[in-house]
Order: sequence, then C-alpha cells, then structure tokens
Amino acid sequence: MARIAKIIIKNYRSVGPEPVEFSFPENRPVVLIGENNAGKSNIVKAIELVMGEFWPGSHKPDDHEFFGRSPDDPIEIEVRFTSGDLLAKRYSKLQWSFDPQSSQDQPAFGGFDVQQKKFNKYVSNEQRDECICIAVGANRNLNEFLSYRSKWTLLSRLMKRFHDALNKEEKIKNDLEEKFGDIKLTFHKIPSFSYFVKTMQKNFEDLVGSMTHRLQVDFEAYNPVNFFQALNLQAVEENKVRTFDELGTGEQQVLAISFAHAYATAFHVGILLIIEEPEAHLHPLMQQWLSNKINRMAADGLQILITTHSPAFLNVLNLEGTVLVTKYDGATRVKQVTAEQLAKYCVKHGAPQKRTDASSILPYYAGSATRDILAGLFGKKVVLVEGPTESLTLPIYLAKVGMDVVKEGIAIIPVWGKGNLAKWWRFFTIYDIPTYFIFDNDEEDDKNGNKRIDALSAVGVEPSNVIKCDSWEIYEKFSVFGKDFENALRGEFPEYSKLEAQARQIVGDSSPSKPLIARYVAEQLKVDGSTGWEKIQLLKKKLEDLATS
Repeated sequence: MARIAKIIIKNYRSVGPEPVEFSFPENRPVVLIGENNAGKSNIVKAIELVMGEFWPGSHKPDDHEFFGRSPDDPIEIEVRFTSGDLLAKRYSKLQWSFDPQSSQDQPAFGGFDVQQKKFNKYVSNEQRDECICIAVGANRNLNEFLSYRSKWTLLSRLMKRFHDALNKEEKIKNDLEEKFGDIKLTFHKIPSFSYFVKTMQKNFEDLVGSMTHRLQVDFEAYNPVNFFQALNLQAVEENKVRTFDELGTGEQQVLAISFAHAYATAFHVGILLIIEEPEAHLHPLMQQWLSNKINRMAADGLQILITTHSPAFLNVLNLEGTVLVTKYDGATRVKQVTAEQLAKYCVKHGAPQKRTDASSILPYYAGSATRDILAGLFGKKVVLVEGPTESLTLPIYLAKVGMDVVKEGIAIIPVWGKGNLAKWWRFFTIYDIPTYFIFDNDEEDDKNGNKRIDALSAVGVEPSNVIKCDSWEIYEKFSVFGKDFENALRGEFPEYSKLEAQARQIVGDSSPSKPLIARYVAEQLKVDGSTGWEKIQLLKKKLEDLATS
C-alpha cells in the first residue's frame, strides 16, 4: 500500500511563502496541536485538495485560498510517499499548484513517475485511489461519510471493492443472482408493490414507444448490476436497528474510525484518516480510550492525522508525530522535533550526554510526563514550578495584580520536584515556547545542589550566588524562593501566618492539605502596600517580557 512520507504546503490560506513541512512517522499518528486560528484546519484542507474525493486538476482557488488574499505567488501543495510504498507503485509524489501569473490560468496537477523518471501531468483517479484521504470533520456527519452520495465516499469505494472481488468468483455470483431472483418474486407478492411496478412500466412504455431505443424500467429490491449497491451500515442497540442520528456524536466518530481501519486492513490499500478534534463530545476517560485506540490502529498500519486541543492525545513516545502549529506575523508555522534533535538540544543546554542519547531520550521524558505537563504544549508561555502548591496559588496572586494567566495563555505547570525543572525547560524551549521556572532554595531533596545547578545551567546562569540566596528573588528567566515557598511568603505578607491558621481550621493540617492551605491564603490576602505584592508585580512584568531563549 502507498504510504505518505511528507506534506509540504506553500502560499495556501494561512500558510505563507515559508513552506509548512512535516513528516509522517512509521506506524504512529500525526498529531497537529496549537491554539485556535493557528492554521491546523487549513493544513487539513490542503491535504484534502490533493488526496480527497474531488479531482484536484479542476479546482481553481478562490481569493481567500491565497495567502493574505493576494494572488501574487503560486500555491504549491506536495504529498511525498515513502520509497518502499509508492503511489500505484510508481509515483514518489503528487503535486498540485496554481500560478495566477500563468497565461493558462488553470491548476497544474500530477505526479513524479519514478519509472519514467519524469513528472506526469495526469495521474488517474484509479491511481489516486491507492492512497485515499478520508476526513472526519468536526460535524461528524456519518450520513455523508457512509453514504452513496458520490462514488468517492468510503462506502461507495467499499462497495466497488466487494463488487470487483465478487466478479472473480463466478459460482458465488451465480448463487447470488438466483437468490436475489427469489427475493424479487417475494417482493411482488405485496399487491401495492406489484401494482406500482406494472403501472410504471406500462406508462413508461407508452411514453417512449416512438423513440428509437426501446428502454424498459423495473423497480428492484437490489441493483442487479452491482449486488453491493444495496449495502448499508446499520447500528444495533439491544437487538434493535438504530439510525446514525440516534447515535451519540462520540459513537459516530468511533464507528467512522473503525470502518476506515477495517477497510485499510481488509484491502491493504493506503488510507489517510483525518480526524478533526477527536476529543469533541467525549468525556475525559473516553478521550483517553480513543487515544489508545488511535495509537493501536496506527501501529497496525493505518495512517492517521488528527487535530486536537486535548493533551489526552499527546504521547511523548510519539514525539516525532507531534506537530506544533503556531502563527507568526500572520503566517502558519509548524515545529516537529525528532528524538535525535531533542537529545542534541538537551546536551547543548547542560544535560549529561550519557542520559540523553537518541535511543533513550523519549523513555527518559515519558517516565515523568503527566497530562498537566504535556498541556504546556498548548500554551503561549510556560511557567514550571516544583509542585501543586505553586500551580494552585500563583494564578490567584497574578490575577490580583491584573494578569489573567488563562486569558494570556500562560500554563503554570507542576513538574514534581527540582530535578525535573531543567528537563522540562529543555522540552518546551525546543518548541520555541517561552519558558520560566520557579524553585525553592531548600536542601531537603537537593543537599549537594545538583538539581538547582542543572536548572540554572540550562538558562546559562552561574549557580553559586543564586544557591546561597535566602530571600525571594526574581530574575529574567527564573525566580527562587529563599528557603521555600511558605517561608518566603510569610516574610513578605504580614497577614500570611494568621490566614494559614484560619485555613488549617477549614481544610485540616495534614501534609496533603498544604497546597489547599496555600490556596486559601492566596484567595484571602488583599492587595496592599506589603513587599509581597511588589514581588508579584515584578514577577508579572518578567512573565510579560518573557521571550524564547
């Protein structure tokens, strides 16, 4: 089967002159992530244009399909296939382009033929059918996806495959013709049906009697030209047939994915299944189940591309299939990182090489990854903190001085200890996400200071002076609490200790209650002239000014 290796898009919709380019890892899904309006849907539209049901050579783009609505530069969309799995065993790539300056004023579509070693301007639909694109849009309209509205829907394609297979089995075909003949006679036992057919036939014969071709018509319970034309997918619940409209949207989505997977594996054909926002209409546990299912289907050979806003569909072990989509100066950009690139980046920023080679780097990160941490890939900026106390309270303090971190797209993420600060700082910054970190200066789990040295070395700071500081200090790329979070804030906010005592009466005084006590205090503290609010204002300013290292 044909397999896609790479997609390249230029000057199409939100994609500008700098091409968007990303690869398909083997047996892993491609996961497009990024904020709204970054261009994920435009990438999907470009793929559908070349590989979808409609003939690409007849599509003349509208003004809004040109980058910036300015038809000065040609649109180019290219789909490359792996060398061992070419399209129709001969095309290494398909290419669609439209040059508004060309005198032909027509799109150019074709493929590079490796047998003839030249670009072929005509690739047939039969050849394109060797790797089809099936898109399950956000509307989840299965009545279109699994209907006969055109010969290019997945159900129509399946019907044709079955028909071709049947024509190779003469005995089975004869048996079906005989059995369908019996079914036809049974239908005619219904008086109203028999009367309708005879009346229609007589009226038609009278009307066409003077015509050259003596056509006849019949009303059949099946299509004798193609037995499978009557094929319909049915949903059954408690032994009762249901319509698609009766299914939940999440159930429809799972049905579409299952259908595409069965089609690809049964006929060993190339399929690119695109699912936009698979998390839509699914509760969190179902999202995780579907994510696992998508990964298993991809491992089984189905090529899948999804667009998502949910960390449930992110997996560090599929780093090479994760594509971060952003928009810079009005143009869509993508960032895709390989294990080798991440390993080299980590070493460049102070990580021990023995722990971060290309073969071990992904398991190393997967071991401490959480859904909250991976959600940072959806943020415009990231603030890394040691634990839940800081992640619960800092948004409250910053909101009281005018910074809504949710509105600003700032993800404040607990990484569960000092030892993980440098690790995740490297991870997010390789994706060009501005990243800040905050840590306690206590020695409880870092007696020799190595964890703090690792974090500070990553941002190019001499650690000796910082590790010795015993006050709350705020720097350009990081902040440090002199001893620990609570002691630092008790020294900066006069009311802090009093409010802590109140909180213990409400939420208890056990160790697990520590983050809840700190949150209560943050909620109750009023903005006044204390030095603590000056520090919070300074932290706000550093986060506003934060840029990629």
